Amino acid sequence: MTSYAPILRGSTMPDRRGMSETAVRLRALSAEQWGEQRALDMIGLSPALSEAQAKVEKIARYREPVLITGESGSGKELFAQAIYLLGPSRGQPFVAANCPQYQEGDLTVSELFGHTKGSFTGAVADRKGAFEEADGGVIFLDEIADLRPSAQMMLLRALSTGEIRPLGATRSRSVDVRVVSATNGHLNHLVATKQFRFDLLFRLRQFHIAIPPLRERGDDWRLLTDFWLDRLAAKYGVAKRFSAASLKLLGTYDWPGNVRQLIGVVKTGYAMADDDVIEPAEFVSYLEESEGMRSAEQPSLYERIVKQEEPFWTVVYEAFIRRDLNRSQVRGLIKAGLNASGGNYRRLLELLRLPASDYQRFMDFLRHHDLKP
Repeated sequence: MTSYAPILRGSTMPDRRGMSETAVRLRALSAEQWGEQRALDMIGLSPALSEAQAKVEKIARYREPVLITGESGSGKELFAQAIYLLGPSRGQPFVAANCPQYQEGDLTVSELFGHTKGSFTGAVADRKGAFEEADGGVIFLDEIADLRPSAQMMLLRALSTGEIRPLGATRSRSVDVRVVSATNGHLNHLVATKQFRFDLLFRLRQFHIAIPPLRERGDDWRLLTDFWLDRLAAKYGVAKRFSAASLKLLGTYDWPGNVRQLIGVVKTGYAMADDDVIEPAEFVSYLEESEGMRSAEQPSLYERIVKQEEPFWTVVYEAFIRRDLNRSQVRGLIKAGLNASGGNYRRLLELLRLPASDYQRFMDFLRHHDLKP
């Protein structure tokens, strides 16, 4: 029978309850590699999580590319780090690159593969890209579905030949890098609509790990809740717990934002509670405002742009690139706008208070990120 006793109560050192043997080992390896502040805490004992961990144990020893899929907030980077720590590259570089961050043509290639001086405006010196920085180790390409077509071709070449060519360079350079990529999107759909190369997907998916969403992890939510309450107690010196009513609510919630959302709930409840018992009133507003209440959040997003005249490129584009918004939320906004514009995208631009000159940029943004409803 699983015990849900507090994990850290009264201690600054982590108890190993709530962690599998693999998770305990990963925590020790990560603390040794990056220090205690960056140690990995992979909390959960559910069969679904254990199955994913077992797969990591098997494939980590190899150097082949790995594709990690899972919903936003489910812990894809945590698993990428686990592959690195359990593999032969531990001690070598681990470099993470967020693909949506690089959306200008030359910048995409430069950030990933480097550039030579004078290769484009602003290139005042030679610069190594993420692949060269990760030479000998692992590169983690987060949200690989958002990689621009030009970079997709260069990534395919790097995977096929072990060579990269910086922007503006006349000669290729050899790199020994294990590529671990991740996405919360549907790459098969992007391949079918010719937005993502099939041959690249084939190369990236030599090994595949599917991260289970929190709602499919049984009572792991309770272990995570105890863990984060105890971490906060150790940090701030005050122990708090969720009431029976709070636990009942959390136990029936489906966690659309996964572990990231649960952490937000715990931190909000802990901060808002005036005494040592956290009641639903202390955190229910967070749930209502989070991505779990999409139907409530999307009109708010729409209203901010259409009625309050906040700029689309700031409210939506920048938030999406930072991953503060997900595809479903942006699609909901676009759908609401299309309903109001009679399905006309140029009229939608007017509704969103965008100039006509932004039409191509706007359509490229929707098409590239698969945001059309």
